[in-house]
Amino acid sequence: MKFIDNSELVKSALEQQIIKGLIEAAMLVEAQAVLLVPVDSGALKESIGYKVNKSELVAYVGTNAEYAIWVEFGTGEFAKDGNGRKGGWVYRTPDGKTHFTYGSKPKPYLKPAFRQTKKQVQTILEKVLKDLGG
Repeated sequence: MKFIDNSELVKSALEQQIIKGLIEAAMLVEAQAVLLVPVDSGALKESIGYKVNKSELVAYVGTNAEYAIWVEFGTGEFAKDGNGRKGGWVYRTPDGKTHFTYGSKPKPYLKPAFRQTKKQVQTILEKVLKDLGG
């Protein structure tokens, strides 16, 4: 009897199914984040996306908008966990107008998007792994 090593084929099939599930799950969380994000100009909404790192088998949902963190966690006296600047500050807008603010309240959209889709994400990942069994 000759031993045939199929471990690489099994590993490859497993990785492909996991990647398929990660893409589907990331798209779901991304869609929910787009629904929840507060809209001003729409730039933040349009910047939300996902990436799947195939070598690490990890999915990321987020945005590259610099100000996204301030929307999610707030600023100044309203920042999450009290981690913002106290006492307010003055800033100037591009049109030259001067404004005073104590900050802005958090308007989370990414964390709630994951929380609201968590069970569906688990179901997706369970299904793609069960599909390997035939």
